[in-house]
Amino acid sequence: MRNRFKLWSALAGLLLLALAIGGCLNGTPLAGVDHGGGQLPAYGLVTPREAANIIVSMKNNPNFVLLDIRTPSEIEAGHISGARNLNFYSSTFEQDLKKLDRNKIYLIYCRSGNRSGQARAMMAGLGFSKVYDLAGGINAWNSLSYPICLGPLGAEHDCSGKYPTL
Repeated sequence: MRNRFKLWSALAGLLLLALAIGGCLNGTPLAGVDHGGGQLPAYGLVTPREAANIIVSMKNNPNFVLLDIRTPSEIEAGHISGARNLNFYSSTFEQDLKKLDRNKIYLIYCRSGNRSGQARAMMAGLGFSKVYDLAGGINAWNSLSYPICLGPLGAEHDCSGKYPTL
């Protein structure tokens, strides 16, 4: 009985190691990986620090889109400067995704990472290949006191917080 437990434990450990090495999200690297050297991480799930690095390095790139997929009331309570909105709960969300340029680079986020994870999977199914997804959503971003803006998108707002030293 004890040997059987050891065998199953070893097999479970090997499976977890294989998932970590291969990335468990359709070939996407796991969040928290140190990409070092100021290099942008591979597309997929990224930490708040990696997301901040992406935003700063892409701020003048016309092919970069920061996409907040929360509701308008959630956005007014605090969002990342420069974001555009597609409401995940809108009845036209999938059609709105289909209208986006598949050749652009996207960083998507929601409140906790659940909706953005679903949206990233939808985008992959639609042929998008350059999509970053903020792990933990705006909650994780806020926990590090990174900058947020209050009020609706496109309005003059009060933005507070600082990006990390890059």
